Amino acid sequence: MTAEEARKLRYSKEDEKVGHKNTFNLLVSDYINQIDSKISHVATYTDSLIFPLNDLCNRQDIVNEIVKQLKKDGYIVSSQTKYYFDIKSYVFELYISWNNNG
Repeated sequence: MTAEEARKLRYSKEDEKVGHKNTFNLLVSDYINQIDSKISHVATYTDSLIFPLNDLCNRQDIVNEIVKQLKKDGYIVSSQTKYYFDIKSYVFELYISWNNNG
């Protein structure tokens, strides 16, 4: 099965909530691929990146796994959490560096 075929079989947003049947690993790999692509575009002129995860409101479980995967791949990563009272949700930003001298 291809990733595209797997995406078509995704459950609803309701089912992707913590504790529900979900496509957790597919979501994580989607974000890792996006981040890798972004890094490859900017790596020639910078050694760090801020990557917003605004669409992962309140999904700390996915953010934690993304951070874990990136650290395993050798990146220096920290996650900042912002809470917006008007929409009652958390928004995450990843600070990613691939400069080991920093």
